[in-house]
Amino acid sequence: MSVATAAPRRMKICIVQYNASRFLTRVDRAARALAEAGHEVVLVAIAEGDSPLIEQREGYAVKRVRLASRSWPRWTRPARWIEAIVRTYRAASAERADVYNPRDIYPMLAAQLAAWRRRARVVTDSDELNLYRNWPWTSAWWWKPLAKPYEGFFLRRAAANITSDDGRADVLVREYGIPRPVVILNVPDVFEPGTPDEEFRARALGSRSYLLIYQGGLVPNRGLPELVLAMHKLPDCALVLLGMGHLRDELRSLIEAEGLSDRVTLIDAVPWPEMVRMTASSDIGVIPIVDSCLSYRYAAPNKLFEDMMAGVPVVASDLPDMARVVRSECVGTLIEPPVSPESIAAAVRALIEGEESLHAIGARARTAALARYNWALERGKLLAVYDGLSATLRPALARHDTTDEVRAAGKASS
Repeated sequence: MSVATAAPRRMKICIVQYNASRFLTRVDRAARALAEAGHEVVLVAIAEGDSPLIEQREGYAVKRVRLASRSWPRWTRPARWIEAIVRTYRAASAERADVYNPRDIYPMLAAQLAAWRRRARVVTDSDELNLYRNWPWTSAWWWKPLAKPYEGFFLRRAAANITSDDGRADVLVREYGIPRPVVILNVPDVFEPGTPDEEFRARALGSRSYLLIYQGGLVPNRGLPELVLAMHKLPDCALVLLGMGHLRDELRSLIEAEGLSDRVTLIDAVPWPEMVRMTASSDIGVIPIVDSCLSYRYAAPNKLFEDMMAGVPVVASDLPDMARVVRSECVGTLIEPPVSPESIAAAVRALIEGEESLHAIGARARTAALARYNWALERGKLLAVYDGLSATLRPALARHDTTDEVRAAGKASS
């Protein structure tokens, strides 16, 4: 006689972020997966510019709080952090969730306070190593003595911890003595590359033969100035830099100063479907991340797996988690350290001039992505984490459906 297993109960899950939650595919994938599994999902974020205070996305709601301190002088940043904690705590606590999910180090305090008040649980997702991030202040003498006890306090009290890569999981165990976090890779949904965007390709390529693409943040230590300078050694190639970040103006000036404006194009971040078409219209994806911190050393970013799913060969830095994928799947070449214009150009040239065609390598990359590196596989790991909590949670103190709020807000703004 078989014993029926009780289905995991429906929970309310509140994700907390300290940004406007735009172009963050990992967060969006997780929220959609939890909503599709029957959970009620609300994402509390911070408003920027003209971002709406309430936004309905596919299966879940985004609720943003405005900070009066955002317009204050730069030296008042500590006050801004305090205001962000207070406002996000109030918004998160008002959701009366069963589980709170802080994304990044900063909202951990607000999420934990809300969880204590609502007798809820906390699930963390460390998709960066916060002690060793690509931030200028992480090298300051005061960062680690402050950040390590702060982050460790919340990681040790969490019901579950998640991270994005094996190397990062190892570092978290070593630093904090916690059980090994669940590794959920930064991989895309299965998608069809679709018809190449011939207009985009022709405009970016000009008279050259090969189109290179970098998609992601235009920030330091991504090897972007080096990539631009490498174009002098790749006269038959054109390059597209697709993204946003505070290096944008510096990169534009570099491109103009080096006389490369005719074959290096800067494009603002675009919606994900458009980014996919641009990627699929390119010949090679370039990921020249610099080994500047442990968080970057153990990176295996979205763009690696998006390139593979789009059927595009990759040129990537020889860093442990990325190199393991590139080598084991034979989907491209590696940039020999240290990242420089010369090492980038050599890796691109080796790929172009190799015995195997770019088309064949791209086809193998897509086959590997479909078989081993896609969200349909990683999604199950995420749901298992939350299913494991559902039987042990107390019911939330009160319930309310955010759908009516979102609809009312939509009517009010129309």
